[in-house]
Amino acid sequence: MIQSSALSVAQLARQLGVSETTVRRWKARDRVTDGSHTRHRLGQSTSPTDEALIRELRQDIGLSLDDIVQVMQRCVNPTLSRSAIHRCMKRIGVAQRPQPAAQPSPSRRFPDDTPCGFIHIDLKHLTRLQAQRAYVFVAIDRATRFVHIEIVRQRDAHSIAACLERFLAVFPHQVHTILTDNGSEFTDRFAVDMKDKPQGKPSGRHPFDRICQDRAIEHRLTKPFHPQTNGMVERFNRRLAEALRHHPSAGTNRGKNHFLSHDQRNAFLHQTVQNYNRTRLRCLKYQSPNDALANQTELNTFAGEQRA
Repeated sequence: MIQSSALSVAQLARQLGVSETTVRRWKARDRVTDGSHTRHRLGQSTSPTDEALIRELRQDIGLSLDDIVQVMQRCVNPTLSRSAIHRCMKRIGVAQRPQPAAQPSPSRRFPDDTPCGFIHIDLKHLTRLQAQRAYVFVAIDRATRFVHIEIVRQRDAHSIAACLERFLAVFPHQVHTILTDNGSEFTDRFAVDMKDKPQGKPSGRHPFDRICQDRAIEHRLTKPFHPQTNGMVERFNRRLAEALRHHPSAGTNRGKNHFLSHDQRNAFLHQTVQNYNRTRLRCLKYQSPNDALANQTELNTFAGEQRA
C-alpha cells in the first residue's frame, strides 16, 4: 500500500499512524516482506587463518573447546574469547565432536587426590632394529603425569631392577607406591619353578621387589589379563607407538622401522618424552608435567611421613 500509494509521505504517516521515517523506508524498498534483524557488521573476531586452525585442532587432533581456547590464546591470538571461538566452531560446522565408542570403565578407580609418588611402570617392546631387540622402561607419576623413560636391550629381572634404581635416584620426590603388570621382569608371582613360594603370590625375593622393600615402597600388581588396571602407562605407550609410526622413514628403511640406528630412535623417543613433559595438560589445570612436578610441596607427598 505504501509503495503504490499516490499520497504524500506526511499524509501516509498520519493515515497509518507511523513515522515519516518508516514511510520513506518502505517506499525505498522493492519488497513487502520484513528484512533480517541481524546487524550488517557482525564484528567477527576470527580471521580466515584462525578459522582454518580451529578446524584442524578440532577435526584432525580432536581437541575440546577448552583445549582449543588454550592453544589459540597462548599461541595465536590472546584477544580471542572462549565465546568467539565457540561461535566460530558453530559457524564452520565443527561444534559437535564425534562421540567415541562407549568403553567399559574399569571397576577400580584411583582417587583424584593421589599424592605425588604413585608410579605406574611398564615395559614397551620396540621393533627389531639392526637385528637387535630393544625395550622402553616407562615410569609415570600419577599425580603430576611426569614421564621418565630408559631404553634397554635386555628385559631380564636384574636389568629392569637397575632401571628402577636409576629412576628412583633422579625422581625428586619420595616414591610410596609402584604399580606394574605381572611380567617376569617385575615379579615372580606366577613363577612355577620356584621352591617355597606361595601359589599365585610373589615370593618377595625378586630383584624388583627387593628394591621396593629396601625403599619402603608398596609394589602393587595388576589383576591378571586386565591391562586396563595400569591404563595410564598403557595409554602413554600408545602415544609412543603413534609417534614412532608417524616418524618419516629414514633412508631406505621401510615397514615398521623408520630409523637407521638405535641411537637415532632413542634420541627421538627421549625428545618425544621431553616435549610431553613440557606440554600443558587439561587434567593438570593447564600446567605441564614439569611444572606440576616442580610445584609439588611436602603437603602433596608422603615425604617426611613415617609409613607403616
